[in-house]
Amino acid sequence: MRSADSCPVYIVKRLSKSGIWSAVSLIDSNGSFRGEAKFETRKEAEEYMAAYLKRMKNPQNFTLEGKGTNLKVFDSSMPDDKQLGVKPAKKPAAKPSKKPDFTRDF
Repeated sequence: MRSADSCPVYIVKRLSKSGIWSAVSLIDSNGSFRGEAKFETRKEAEEYMAAYLKRMKNPQNFTLEGKGTNLKVFDSSMPDDKQLGVKPAKKPAAKPSKKPDFTRDF
């Protein structure tokens, strides 16, 4: 058995309507729930992703690893935003505070 530190785990994730990526369920050949869909190799994860799509009631709502993707294999050794090609959000520059105007006549 491999240790968790030595190799990455590949996780099949689905993009929710709220924009959050979460792991899909791992269902075995008997139809039993086995936790999250995590695999030791990318190939296993991609094969499960294809099988998962076949089980879906409405598979046309899903697109695989391309533009408009909502089902994807993630590598646990890398941050999700890096795998999605998302650049880290930059903090907006602080606006200079306005100095009070003490020259006003009353």
